[in-house]
Amino acid sequence: MEHELACLPKGEQITGTPTADIRKCCFTLFKAEYKDTYSTILETWKEAKELENMGGTLAQRQQVFDKSKKNLNHMFTALSKAHGFEGAYLLAGRVVNQDGGLGHVFMTPSAEQFFATRCHAGDDEIIGHFKAHI
Repeated sequence: MEHELACLPKGEQITGTPTADIRKCCFTLFKAEYKDTYSTILETWKEAKELENMGGTLAQRQQVFDKSKKNLNHMFTALSKAHGFEGAYLLAGRVVNQDGGLGHVFMTPSAEQFFATRCHAGDDEIIGHFKAHI
């Protein structure tokens, strides 16, 4: 942000925490400076932040994935039993070189075979399509 603040018209002194208007102005200047690549720069920054915050080792990622999968399965099952809500979901890791084994398909009883019937794909195939999409 310091670089963008330096690009503001001369005479504008910014002190303290930048306001929303200052952030908008900085973002506009950033987009103008990097017309063709600003979205790629932001996506790369987002991915770097996600990697920074995801917790280091593959074993830790597997543990978080398994815990999340268990919680989601429990929630879907409870909603199905208590309220008659049915559902299906896909869960996969999106870090290509680390998350090869992180993929899961879940369907409540009334939604069983949803992906096979509607998408004509088994669990492994639908996970593969999903990973290619994300």
